[in-house]
Amino acid sequence: MQNVPGDYYRRLSEVDRLHWWHRGMRAVARRLLRDSVARGGALLDAGCGTGGFLAWAASTRRFDRLCGVDISVEAVELARTVAPGAELYAAPLDALPFGDEEFDLVVSLDVLQHVHERVLDASLAELRRVLCPGGVLLVRTNGARRAQPERGDWRLYDPVTLAGDLERAGLTVRRITYANALPSLAAAARGRSPRAPTATLSGVPRPQRGLRAAVGRGLLELEALLLAVPGARVPYGHTLFALAERPDEAAA
Repeated sequence: MQNVPGDYYRRLSEVDRLHWWHRGMRAVARRLLRDSVARGGALLDAGCGTGGFLAWAASTRRFDRLCGVDISVEAVELARTVAPGAELYAAPLDALPFGDEEFDLVVSLDVLQHVHERVLDASLAELRRVLCPGGVLLVRTNGARRAQPERGDWRLYDPVTLAGDLERAGLTVRRITYANALPSLAAAARGRSPRAPTATLSGVPRPQRGLRAAVGRGLLELEALLLAVPGARVPYGHTLFALAERPDEAAA
């Protein structure tokens, strides 16, 4: 990732462990991935950052193989401290260091919006390539009512655009939902929306505690309960989740 502050990954590691938003988002992901976690197998975190999701996945004791890649060497080194049992590599999304059909589940969290448009299709093709037939991909990215390409290496997604990118890669989209509705509505009322990171604006929030943090996490956990219902969706938010799978051509 370009144009981010020098302490970006250190700060990201802290909020990944402690911030209500990250903890609440893991609650949402846990509900969306309930069936995939129950099946276990091999999991890849594509754009693993500082390893928070891999640490959670390890805590489920459901996966017999955990792997992660990130473009940042610094992020990978931080991830090793929280997910010591995972196979971790510094690599770009469009050149994954794995063979074909190695993973039952791939997650890519807050990554896709940063992938440069020049390699976006190649990156999604790589995610499909490493998935087993019938394997599941979970994408979390930023969300808006209308897609907005701010620059070549950063964009806002809407559901139609996100689904189109995934389907163009040969994936079947099973579910798309917004998340974090009420805090996003409050932010929108103040004229705030997701923006591309810069050298002075990282997008990494300050750690929060107390009532505000408890309310924010509680709202996300309520959304997670809603999303446990098959087909349920959150109607608005500055975050989008998509569940897609690689079709099993042999079974078809």
